[in-house]
Amino acid sequence: MKRLFFLFSVFYFMLLNNLSAQQVTFPDDAINRGFVNRPYLRYEAEVGKCITDGTILSPTNDQRTLQSEASNQSAVNLINKGSYVQWTNSASADGLTLRFSLPDNSVGTGTQGTFDLYVNDTFVQSITVNSYWAWQYFLYNGSKYPDNIPSTSTKFPRMRFDETHVKLSEKIPANAIFRLVKADDNTVPYTIDFVELEDVPAPVTFESIPDSNKVMYTPDLVPIYSFIANNRGKTIYIPAGRYETDRRIILTSGDNTKILGAGMWYTEIYFNASSDYKSTYNYRGIEAYGNNIVVQDLYLNTVNNKRYYDNNSIYQVGKGLQGSFGTNSIIKNVWIEHFECGGWIEGAVNLLITNSRFRNNYADGMNLANACINCTVDNCSFRNNGDDDMASWSRATGLCENNTFRYCTSENNWRASAIGFFGGKQNKAYNCVVFDPMEAGLRVTSDFPGMPFSSDGFTEFHDISVYKGGVANGTMGISGDLWGNQQGAIQINSTSQYDVQNIKFYNIDLYNSKYNAVFIGSTNTYIRNLILNNININGTGNYGLYFSSAKGNGTYCNIIYNNISASTNYNSLPSAFTFLEDCTSAVKSISANQFKAFNSKGKLHISGLENLSVSVFNQMGGRVFHTLFAYKDVEVPINPGFYIVRWNELNQCQKVLIP
Repeated sequence: MKRLFFLFSVFYFMLLNNLSAQQVTFPDDAINRGFVNRPYLRYEAEVGKCITDGTILSPTNDQRTLQSEASNQSAVNLINKGSYVQWTNSASADGLTLRFSLPDNSVGTGTQGTFDLYVNDTFVQSITVNSYWAWQYFLYNGSKYPDNIPSTSTKFPRMRFDETHVKLSEKIPANAIFRLVKADDNTVPYTIDFVELEDVPAPVTFESIPDSNKVMYTPDLVPIYSFIANNRGKTIYIPAGRYETDRRIILTSGDNTKILGAGMWYTEIYFNASSDYKSTYNYRGIEAYGNNIVVQDLYLNTVNNKRYYDNNSIYQVGKGLQGSFGTNSIIKNVWIEHFECGGWIEGAVNLLITNSRFRNNYADGMNLANACINCTVDNCSFRNNGDDDMASWSRATGLCENNTFRYCTSENNWRASAIGFFGGKQNKAYNCVVFDPMEAGLRVTSDFPGMPFSSDGFTEFHDISVYKGGVANGTMGISGDLWGNQQGAIQINSTSQYDVQNIKFYNIDLYNSKYNAVFIGSTNTYIRNLILNNININGTGNYGLYFSSAKGNGTYCNIIYNNISASTNYNSLPSAFTFLEDCTSAVKSISANQFKAFNSKGKLHISGLENLSVSVFNQMGGRVFHTLFAYKDVEVPINPGFYIVRWNELNQCQKVLIP
C-alpha cells in the first residue's frame, strides 16, 4: 500500500510540475559561452526543479544563511530519516557528483552522513558525505585569511558546501527516477544543492598507450613519488586505484615525462601528510620543471582542510599543480580538490590546461603567475574556490603575457572573483560564464605588488556572462566582501601599486547583479584607457555604472540598461575621470541598401525598417526609445545630442548626431 501511495504521489507531482526530465539547461550554451562540452547534466534541488518532501530554502543573499552559497541561493534541507529529493534523468549515467552541506562540529573537523540512492524505487547503494573539508572561518576583526576552527562570537563562515563524486555500481538508465534519501536516524539538516550525472568513459589501459618508452606503477615496489622521480623522461602509467602518499611529487629536469592515469574517475592520488604540523605542511601536490610534460587522467585530493598552516601565509600547504612546467606542457582531464590552490604555475610557456575540474580549493582555482607566456586554460570547470578561480598575477619577477582563459565556467566562488588580472600584457578571458560569485565576477585591480599593466596592447574580457555578480557593502558576515566593502559584478579598481591601464571589456552580459553592475574606482593611482563596448546590464541592486572617486579616462559604446530605473543607470561622473562615447571600433558598418538613421528636421529619422526591433541609446548608454516597427519609416522626437541606433535582429548599430 505504501509503495502504491508513493508511486501515485510521484505521478501526481510530475503532472503538477510538468517534470518529465529535469536537467537544468544553460542558455549560454547556445552562444558558446562556458564549459559547453561538459559531459554531465545538472539536476537542481530547487522549486520546480525536483520533487522532495524536504524543506526548500528560499533564495536570499544574506550571508548568515547557508543557501547564500548555494546555486541560485536555494537548496533543500532533509531533516528526518527517510526524507528525500528526486529527479527524472535525461540520459544514462554511472558517474554522480553531489554538492552538499552538513554542519561542522565544535572543533572544525566536520560531521558525516549517509544518503541512500534509489533508482526506480530500487536501492542501488549508499553514499557517505563528510563536511571535514568545508567550513572556513574569518575573524570579524583580524586577518582575512580563514582557518577551520569555528567560533560564533568572533568569526563568520564561508565555504559551507563541498562535493563528493561516486562511480556508481550500475548505470542509471535514461528516463529513470533517481532519489537520494537521508539514511541516518537524526534531525541534523542534510542539505543538497544539486546533483550532476554523467556517463563515465571506459578506463585508459596500459596496453592502449602507444608509447614504447612506458612503465606502469606497481604500489608494492616504491612510493609513488619515488617511482615518478626515478622514471623521468618516460610515460608513467598509474592504474585505476587510490594511492596515498605522504610526500609531494616533484619532477626536476623532467623533460618529456608523462604521468597518465586510467581516468579522473578511476585513478586517485591522495596526499595524506597532515597540514597540522610545520614539518609536513607542504608535502602535497605535483611540482614539475621541464618541457613537454603531460599530466593527464587523474584525480588529486588531500587530507588538507585549510588554506595555510597555522593561518600564516608563509606556510602555504600546497597547490595541486605547481612549478613551471617548462615549455609546451599539457595538463588534461584532471580533477583537483581540497588543496590550497588548484594550481599555481610560474614561468610556463605555451602550457595548455584543458578539460579539467578545479573545485573546492581554499584559494585560487588556477593562477598563471610570474612570467607565464602564451598559456591557455580552456574547457574547464571552476567551483567553490576561496580566491580567484582564474587569475594571472605578474609578480615582481616576471611579466605575464598573452595568457588566455576561454570556454570555462565559474560557479559559487566565495572570495575575490571568478576571473582576475593583476598586471601583465595582453592577457585575455573570453567565452566564459560566471554563476553566483559571492563577491566580484570579473576584476582588474592594482591591489598587489608586481609588474604593472603594459601599455602595449590590451588586457581583454569579452563574450562573457555574469549572473548575480558583485555584492553590496555592509556588515561583515552579512553583506559585503570579507571586509564589508562593495564589489561590482565587474570590478575595475586602481588602488595602490600602479595604474590600471589599457583594459577592454566588450560583449559582456551582466544579469541581476547584487549591487552595482560595473564598479569604476580609484584611490592612489589612475585608470587609463579603459574601454567598455556592448555591455548589457540587466537588473541590479543599485547602479548599472558606479563611479567611486575614479581618476583617469575611458571610452564606451552601446551600454544597454534593462530592468533598471533610469535614475540608477549610473551615478555622477567624477570630475577627475573623463568618460566619452567612442563607437569607432564598436559600430558595425551598414551598407547603402540596409537601414539608415539620420537627422531630419531636428528629429531622429529611421528608414528601411519593417518588423524589426530597434533601440536608441544616449551617450551614457541609457535606452531612450525602443519598439517593434511594422512599417519602414519613422521619426522619433528626441533631444539634441549623439545617439546610437541599434537593430537588434541584425546586431548592427549606427551613430547619429541630432543638433
